[in-house]
Amino acid sequence: MGFWGWFWLIVIGVVVYSIVVARNQANKAKEQGSALAAIPDFKSAVVFKGAYGGAGVAIDAERDKFAISYGANNTKVFGFADLVAVEVLRNGSSVHKTNRGSQVAGAAVGAVLLGPVGLLLGGLTGSKRSVEKVDRLSLKIFTNDLVNPVHEIVFFNIPKSKPDSLLVKQASQELDAWFGRFQTILHMRERPSHVG
Repeated sequence: MGFWGWFWLIVIGVVVYSIVVARNQANKAKEQGSALAAIPDFKSAVVFKGAYGGAGVAIDAERDKFAISYGANNTKVFGFADLVAVEVLRNGSSVHKTNRGSQVAGAAVGAVLLGPVGLLLGGLTGSKRSVEKVDRLSLKIFTNDLVNPVHEIVFFNIPKSKPDSLLVKQASQELDAWFGRFQTILHMRERPSHVG
């Protein structure tokens, strides 16, 4: 087999592999969506079915609960009071974290991730501009569960992506919305309840 034969064989192999991976991810997201929808006494106001093989998450605002699903038989429901902290990660490093009791509201994640200066864009070094690629964007949720206290929700996981790509922007907008929701839950827990 000549060069072009090997070339096309490799191209076809990459395409088939990509289709299989995409199909597996879609099936896992569907499974997590079904698991989140099947939780008894839980009415999802918002749902993230999971991406890139990661966990899914849903919030029931009426009952002050949220759920994290790793699949059909691995879904955990928490009360809002069980939320301890929430953190945004970029390439495995913390971009912003909010703890229960923290008074720091911070900037919106979207502005931090994609703002004019932004943390995703590198600084100028001499006459060269360096741009840090985005490999992974995720939300880390800390709960008061002693056995399994930390859960990571992956919104983006494609190595060496440009920060201004459409997929990175879409993932960061969704990540921003979920970070805001969990910040709101933490903020609600801080306010004293008024008995009328």
